Amino acid sequence: MASSAATSPFGKKEEVYGFKTLYRELGYYISRLEQYERALKFFDEAIAKTPNDRRALMGRAWARSKACKYEGALDDIRTALNLDPDDLVMLAHKALNTYLNCEFEDGLVQNTRLLPIRKKPDYFQMGAMHCADAIENCLGERAGRPLRDHYLIIRRLAWKKNFEEQKRFQPKSRYKKKKKKKIVLPDKVSNKGDPIVPLKSSRNLNHQSLTSDNTLSQIDEPPTDRESIVDSIYSLKSERNILPPPIKFPHKPLQRYTSNIENYMAEKYLDTLYKDKLFLKNLPKEPGISCPNEAGTKKILLLAKTGYKTVKYKQELLRARRPFYFIKYQEATSSGALKVRQEEQLNKLRDAAKKEADLIVSKMRDALEDKGWKSVLEMAEKLKTFCDLKSRKILPDRDTYLEVLYDTVCQAHYDLKRVNKNQLEWDQEKRIYKMLGLHLSREPSTDSVIAQFKGVFIDWKKQITVYGDRLRKATTPKEMCWLYHELSRFHTELKQYELARVYARKCMNEGKRTENNKWVINALLLIMRINIAQHSKNDAKSDAQAAIELATQMGDKNLIAFLNKCKQVIEKVAFDEKLGPKVLMQREQKIVEMMAGDKMKDEAAHLFRMMSAMPAARRMSVMPGIRITDDDDDKKAMAARKQSIMPGVQKPAEFTMTTPTQKQKKGKQVSMDESSKGVGFVELIKYHIDD
Repeated sequence: MASSAATSPFGKKEEVYGFKTLYRELGYYISRLEQYERALKFFDEAIAKTPNDRRALMGRAWARSKACKYEGALDDIRTALNLDPDDLVMLAHKALNTYLNCEFEDGLVQNTRLLPIRKKPDYFQMGAMHCADAIENCLGERAGRPLRDHYLIIRRLAWKKNFEEQKRFQPKSRYKKKKKKKIVLPDKVSNKGDPIVPLKSSRNLNHQSLTSDNTLSQIDEPPTDRESIVDSIYSLKSERNILPPPIKFPHKPLQRYTSNIENYMAEKYLDTLYKDKLFLKNLPKEPGISCPNEAGTKKILLLAKTGYKTVKYKQELLRARRPFYFIKYQEATSSGALKVRQEEQLNKLRDAAKKEADLIVSKMRDALEDKGWKSVLEMAEKLKTFCDLKSRKILPDRDTYLEVLYDTVCQAHYDLKRVNKNQLEWDQEKRIYKMLGLHLSREPSTDSVIAQFKGVFIDWKKQITVYGDRLRKATTPKEMCWLYHELSRFHTELKQYELARVYARKCMNEGKRTENNKWVINALLLIMRINIAQHSKNDAKSDAQAAIELATQMGDKNLIAFLNKCKQVIEKVAFDEKLGPKVLMQREQKIVEMMAGDKMKDEAAHLFRMMSAMPAARRMSVMPGIRITDDDDDKKAMAARKQSIMPGVQKPAEFTMTTPTQKQKKGKQVSMDESSKGVGFVELIKYHIDD
């Protein structure tokens, strides 16, 4: 057999030797490998070359049937029956594909007519039984009375359909408009950094606004002599306004409307395959689907789209054979044996879920007793994920386990605020340095608190996304406190201090509202850490004082000793500001750019130019991280040197600023030491911004 087609002397292309059987048998061989889409290409080629080949038509009909293309399979079968009307194999394929195409009445007629001709094998008998069973499921006694049982749902859908039909016809263009790319303006970029608000609060606000609008509309009706806006049929109305008042009806629907009805029906028909359907449906929306390999991405998206369509089509076929109202009626009128078996299976699932949850809770409590803060957080995350995956039907005590989670995590954070009296003074301060986010030259390896922060690598951005989604769905105050605290901690690690402060304040307010002082203490410590990171020493000391007062009310002596030690550490801390000339120039330029309008920009630039003539005594007396001294040596060093916002390149470890005690003569300008150049500029800007 030649491997390729040859060309005759007359220029006509000759066919491959044995082409009448080659493509057909290749199609059969590939069909046995269950690659039906690929096999159809060879069957198409075989039928194009030999249109009257019954075996090729049969093979393509079988491959199309396996690929859920029943209409095409029936066309091939009719073509083959035109060649041989008495072929029982093709007649059996026709009856089967008619049933698979959900034409149950025609399938029943065909199988019943062919049953006397061939009783064995019992293909026609089984086909007649399947068709009769599908008809009974749809219309028989076993389906119940769906029009009566689901009257309320049918009535609602009918009124909505009637309302849609009365709308004015709106012609649609057959040309698709190109989607315009959204241009993100610079002033709208900051919306991404807004704090997350739970949906519960937004729902309450919407509900209050709706109720207030309803009451106002009932009280204040527009008079007839004034013009008023009247709702027309084209106005946007809610579903309650569309439906007329319901009439009294003794029967209730067996299946009420649920927001998760699609997944519920998919689980009923596809069993565990419904998870694959959800995966294929959500795959194009996943962020990881896009990659530099554009060809591979398109191929994956095409496969996902084809697979989703196939699974959805299969579900609709199964639904046509066994309607959903039939399944609900059978569940409502099933025998006691089925219910007992279902209850036994449900009890097994409940016992397994309860054992798993109890095991995680016991490990979490053991870690809390061992002062293992990191282990407590790991077990808490595991328990939260486990509870989210289990429904209330399988885990009835889910709320109880979550309450234990919130209390345990709160206690774990609270237990970190402790002082070991057996340690040296410097070791105790090192512990506080680590907790407040201050730099340590060498971390001790024996401290039990510092050991909790070692060897931890976490994707903070991913954690913020996960906890943000949880916060939107949060309902209980304890859950909100936990999520606010964790989001504040995550944003602090990313040095997003403004958002971290907002979440910490929300945690503190929620704790005060529910009188949970431990969450308030945890939030205050986070705010102290944020203030120290921003070199705001006075604010950190005020937060420490507020925490000491609250700890005094609680009567926790160990916590009071810890907070007093924190206050001492804050007093001692000296910040290492690196304010070089380039940094100050960049800050000046950014502040000028932030001003709105040319006039404001000119005024800000003029303010910076006037900074060189402003004495230190007229600036803010408190600068975060700066010690103000009044030494004689510093006074002598403060000659009539002109101040400027452009200090020298010197970068000392600690800034010191001197204040004159005697009045300077008129016209003589007071200058600062080189180590404190530029500090007054930052003080003045902070003063104007705070005002």
